[in-house]
Amino acid sequence: MLAFYNFAKSLFYKVFAVILAALMTLSNGLNGFFNGDIYKYESNSKVVGLETLERAQGVTTDGEYWYFSGKTSLVKIGFDNQTVYAYNYKALTDELVEKYGSKHIGGISYYNGYIYASLEDSKVWAHPVIALYDAETLEFTGEAHEMPTEYLSRGIPWVSVDSANGLLYASYSKTAEVIYCFDLKTFEYVGDLKLSDPIDAIQGGEVYNGKLYVGTNDSTRAVYAINVKTGMVEKLFDRIMYQPKWIDNFGGEGEDVTVYPMEDGTLIHALDVGALFIDSNLRHYKWDA
Repeated sequence: MLAFYNFAKSLFYKVFAVILAALMTLSNGLNGFFNGDIYKYESNSKVVGLETLERAQGVTTDGEYWYFSGKTSLVKIGFDNQTVYAYNYKALTDELVEKYGSKHIGGISYYNGYIYASLEDSKVWAHPVIALYDAETLEFTGEAHEMPTEYLSRGIPWVSVDSANGLLYASYSKTAEVIYCFDLKTFEYVGDLKLSDPIDAIQGGEVYNGKLYVGTNDSTRAVYAINVKTGMVEKLFDRIMYQPKWIDNFGGEGEDVTVYPMEDGTLIHALDVGALFIDSNLRHYKWDA
């Protein structure tokens, strides 16, 4: 019986490896077709298979680790892209689900030992929430704030901390003409930052040196920089050159970005998932800020 078990296990792994390799070949081909000319990046912290589920929504860093959000999970990874330091597969606790109907974690942001995570009730749009997680363990701290639907009428796809100005930023999930500003301590709405140009489908952002850098899922998954004092929008680069698409997100999806100067000279770190959603890519870009 043991010999049969070992044979079956070995066969399963071999078959799974063959299927995964075939899917990756297909995904790479589709990525090439739909993505067109990809903007030059220095390196790519890529994962394939089940790990993609853990890195399919948000990314942030404290300068020592990468933090990723999946649909319902959080994971803390070393800069080697391999070592897992903490993992919370059930970041949407029973408390959050029962109280707010939370079903989806979006963009995330690190500040002062905590991960600030945007939570949505997935197309119900009744309870946009910002929840705090311990960055050491990724456990829910018990602190969650329901944000006003008067402004966030279609969920809260992302959140970013601006510690220098004591603010939290978020935006409308489709075309954003303003960035909504909330007090970092009270989480109360304090005003709008009017954008010089509208931005489509912001998926996440990070503040660095007085600018809010945002990644989008628009037609080219562009990355923008926003002056947090004036609202002036600067388009930095297109991550892809999209070919015509017939189904929303067919060909992959642009996700969150984080900003941190690395030893190799890269600054902007942008997350996306591939055409078949079986690979996740954290691409590292050089940029003179």
